[in-house]
Amino acid sequence: MTQRVEHDPSREEDTIVALLESTTGDLSGPEVVRVFDEALDRLVTLWAYHRRDGGQWSPGFVERVRELVRSDANRHGFQAYVGQCEAFALRSMGDGFQRSCYLRSHIQVLVEEFVPFADLMHAADSGALDAIDELYVEDAHGIPPIPPDQLPTWVPASHWWWRASTRVDMSRQEIDEKLHDYSLSDLYSENEELPGDLSR
Repeated sequence: MTQRVEHDPSREEDTIVALLESTTGDLSGPEVVRVFDEALDRLVTLWAYHRRDGGQWSPGFVERVRELVRSDANRHGFQAYVGQCEAFALRSMGDGFQRSCYLRSHIQVLVEEFVPFADLMHAADSGALDAIDELYVEDAHGIPPIPPDQLPTWVPASHWWWRASTRVDMSRQEIDEKLHDYSLSDLYSENEELPGDLSR
């Protein structure tokens, strides 16, 4: 999480609501996704502060967030967010694991505290979260582990994916090679055509 919470949490709540409200305007699809990303990042950051300090949401805030997140635009933003999480999870044995875990934890906070996952996804994609979790389990032996002292302090023990890696004996050299050594062909299936010259 990168957003800084203001000294007055209610001001940060106002910012989150304003961001979620703004997606119902004339924003383009990519802009909706960007705004939703920022709103969710701020929401989880504030949730983490409350969790640490015993703070609580202002009256009416949770209900307003629930209402706004269910809008068509914000549902689109959420679905794109889940897609990002899956894309990074597919790269868990390389450089995608930690980023995927951040996104996965943000999703979990939203669906536990505000709106059930099924309410925000198309019926055909209702199993997307389970599919992401299965990737962590399937790739567990190849995922570079995150040292316990580098786990974010705000992550609850129930967010098991941060500790999905079973390779506690992986050497620093092997970890570095996994994190920094991959090619385009690693990201595409055998049947997909690789993109052309990306330098243009």
